[in-house]
Amino acid sequence: MKNPSLADPEFLDRVALDEELTRVFEKCHDCRRCLPLCPSFPSLFDAIDGHDLEASRLTPVETREVVDLCYQCKLCYNHCPYHPPHEWALDFPKLMTRAKLVQAKEDGLPWADRIGAQQDRMGKVSCRTAPLTNAAFKNRAVRLLMEKTTGIDRRWPMPEYQSRPFSQQLDRRDAGAVHAERVILFTTCFVEYSEAETAWAAVQVLEHNGIGVEGGYNACCGAPFLHGGDLENARRNAQKVVAHLAPRVRQGLKIVVPGPTCSLQLKQEYPELLGSDDALLVAENTMDLGEYVFGVAVAKKLDREFPKRIGKVAYHLPCHLKAQNIGFRSKQILGLAADEVVMVEACSGVDGTWGMKARHYDESLKICEGLIDAIEAAEPDRVATDCPLSALRIEERTGHKAVHPVVLLRDAYGLGPGGEESL
Repeated sequence: MKNPSLADPEFLDRVALDEELTRVFEKCHDCRRCLPLCPSFPSLFDAIDGHDLEASRLTPVETREVVDLCYQCKLCYNHCPYHPPHEWALDFPKLMTRAKLVQAKEDGLPWADRIGAQQDRMGKVSCRTAPLTNAAFKNRAVRLLMEKTTGIDRRWPMPEYQSRPFSQQLDRRDAGAVHAERVILFTTCFVEYSEAETAWAAVQVLEHNGIGVEGGYNACCGAPFLHGGDLENARRNAQKVVAHLAPRVRQGLKIVVPGPTCSLQLKQEYPELLGSDDALLVAENTMDLGEYVFGVAVAKKLDREFPKRIGKVAYHLPCHLKAQNIGFRSKQILGLAADEVVMVEACSGVDGTWGMKARHYDESLKICEGLIDAIEAAEPDRVATDCPLSALRIEERTGHKAVHPVVLLRDAYGLGPGGEESL
């Protein structure tokens, strides 16, 4: 069967998977359009070339390398002229996920991958012990131990954890004015535990424009589980999130997400993971934060008076926003408050935990060279990206602190920093 869904019995069948891998690999090898996108394709094409152009002769080791080098940037899906609804129905990212799921079913999940995907568990513990945890992340011996146990490269710049998750901070706030229009802010695990500034800036900007904000985070979206091959936990988290959000969507609220990987997960993966009406309802009512703010502007409800211009901005367009086919919404919004916006369309090479891991770290640095060169060439006053992991990579390689576009909008409005200390 071409491109089966998760609901099909053969999705996790090894024989059916191998047949589909051969079919898709042959089509990709004949086309080669995606050669420059990521390391998977050069590895695939070199391997097939070495077997007299016969994809069916790839060894398990060669196939495994192609799968392992895919970091789910999703760019090849839109780049491919043969994705659904074309009769060939090629979906390379989905096929790579399927291969990882089958691999995990057969071999089990490595301990480091199981630990690394537990974002809520790690986030809650790290918040409770924030001073100690943040100090430990700066200790070379601790980082070496982390690399040995979790696989996260000792060079990767770890985020600063907050003393309290954002949802708890929001619960302590006096909501103030009642707004006719309200949204649910699904903060994402990264923002929830270590980047509250983005969430508070979203609250400030939206409320400044007459839109009330309700907290909506109750569990990680499950992308780390799915990308790592843990189907059971990916589904479990999706069920938690959908059960929490669907009743509120029925009350007329939209879900706004300040992270493109998570908005992509809710929009595109949940309907297939769960196959339920509630999952489809959540997917249809989820918007990336920049996408939502742009809609407010189109409806002529956005305050366009920005007392503090933000100068020249280098804006990084994340891969998982490009994959959503929603246009360059954050760039367009920043254009209202900036003197110039230079858009950088280049991958950061992180994509979940792939680029953090020691076994891929040097490869990820090669992938991000175009991004780093473009930002440095722009000589910007400020740097923005919707992706928090890309922000860490940008700061690591350039020294520029990259923030979510909504933080720059907050600054342009002159609203000042929000946060728990302002309560």
